[in-house]
Amino acid sequence: MANEKYLDNSNYDFYSINLGKIKPFTSSKIIEKKIYVNLEKLHPCFSDFSTFDYVIKSEGSNSVAKVVVIDTLLLVEYKNSHNTSYIKIEELKNKKCFLPKKQKQIKKVFCISCICFVILFLAFTFINKYKKQKMALENIPQIVEKEEEKQVFDIVDFIEVCLPIFSNSKIKVSYFEYNGTNNPQVTLHTSGIQREEIENQILSVHKDAKLGFSSTTYSDKTPHLSFTLNCDRQIIKTASFCDIQASFIQIRNSIFSVNGLPVSEEIETRQYQCIIPYNGLNTFFADLLKIQNEQKIRFEKLIFDYNQDIGNVNCIIVLDKLKCEEIIDFSNFLLVFKKPLEKTKVNEIAPKKEVEISDDKVLIGKMPSADGSVILYYRTSDGKIVYEKE
Repeated sequence: MANEKYLDNSNYDFYSINLGKIKPFTSSKIIEKKIYVNLEKLHPCFSDFSTFDYVIKSEGSNSVAKVVVIDTLLLVEYKNSHNTSYIKIEELKNKKCFLPKKQKQIKKVFCISCICFVILFLAFTFINKYKKQKMALENIPQIVEKEEEKQVFDIVDFIEVCLPIFSNSKIKVSYFEYNGTNNPQVTLHTSGIQREEIENQILSVHKDAKLGFSSTTYSDKTPHLSFTLNCDRQIIKTASFCDIQASFIQIRNSIFSVNGLPVSEEIETRQYQCIIPYNGLNTFFADLLKIQNEQKIRFEKLIFDYNQDIGNVNCIIVLDKLKCEEIIDFSNFLLVFKKPLEKTKVNEIAPKKEVEISDDKVLIGKMPSADGSVILYYRTSDGKIVYEKE
């Protein structure tokens, strides 16, 4: 032979064994076990007196083992006579077969080390390139447009700043509602003011305010319309249950102190309904402020339905389950809930009219009106509050 380390093909057998699909990082022991099972079928008289070495190659989607089998004694004699630690065969020209185990391990470690070195080198190169690109971008002058700070708009801002807009003697506010559940919102029913006036005046105070308007109707050339104003959520600092019952007792005492009329109270739904005379509103609003300070309650819903003809306000107050440090001062409502209409007194005393109570409504109380007459309040079968003069 031209090269003494190439073994004569008469001294060994060569096989190609299809091992199927082999998962990455499968251990050599599992691979050798599969080869051993196949050699017992393929190689005549394969036993412990025979030894083998192999190379794994990919053919399509399968892994194929190129296996060389040789008699163990013949292998030892060949290595001793040729003073070598390995042999080569024609079928595997670049493969050193039958290396000692230590050399195989050293070779394996060397290959793994080379792979790790390549991975680390590529990672280092990528990181270094990324840092250079980042530094280059940081050195580029940035033109940053300063964003205008968005105004926070809530119920307190509306009452303290925007509500006095409606204090003009020609403007009438008959209904106010604040709903602080999912999307906090204020609703007002007005007369004597046009839509563009409301928009211009509120947006001049809070440019980010979101407004919604109903259609404008006219009565004797006077505009009537409703509008809604979206508010931001109140900040809840303490997420614990407030004492609803204590708050109800204080609200009830305030109603009696101003000669108001309690309509209904329900702790389960946290709702209180009452009727307050105009001359008692100042005290009642001051008491609500005091209750907020003491109980730290938060209003979930507020409705003030004002009847200027009789001078009474139908109030619905729903308390929230959560406490809140933010308080609402209703004193500015006295600017828009104007004094009851004064009527000319008649010297002749009209005969007292008997009022019949129908079956579909229940009398809940009496209150004096602005002109001195007595107003009878009833609850209808569908829960509405209606009134008529006695």
